Amino acid sequence: MMKFTRWQIFKASTALAVVGIASLALIYFIPAPPAKVVMATAFKGASFEYYGRQYREIFARSHVELELRETAGAVENLKLLQDPNAAVQIAFVTGGLSDSKHTPGVLSLGTVYDQPFWIFYPANGQLDQLPQLKGKRIAVGPEGSATRHMAEQMLGEAGVNTERPLCCLLPETLQTRR
Repeated sequence: MMKFTRWQIFKASTALAVVGIASLALIYFIPAPPAKVVMATAFKGASFEYYGRQYREIFARSHVELELRETAGAVENLKLLQDPNAAVQIAFVTGGLSDSKHTPGVLSLGTVYDQPFWIFYPANGQLDQLPQLKGKRIAVGPEGSATRHMAEQMLGEAGVNTERPLCCLLPETLQTRR
């Protein structure tokens, strides 16, 4: 039969207490990642929606469920990130849409890709500068999308007002035209 001295029992108890306290502290200060995360993407057919599905597969490999929330686009995504009741932890937002002064507490993890702006116009005209678009019908992204927001900013700085409302071309519209 093994006999333990009081000193050995004290040392073992102290070691167990230290390990237990250290474990509790680590769990409290460095919690495990959540089992489920919500990401704001965009409308069906948008690049943000496509990349969201790609990230869902990557998260699944680490046994984390990534719920994708369909939105109007980057402007709405930014608002969801700022709203503590929205339960959105991750979102795609177009660079230049905001800054740390206007969105405190929202952090950027980096750039996924560059987003070009394309201008298509009838071949019978010449377009050298944005002010030439005054009075023209202009199609941009849907309300709440960064494309629309940035287009309105660029057109406004070029002196093109929105006396004719900007219209929206959605992926569904493009598919029916083909």
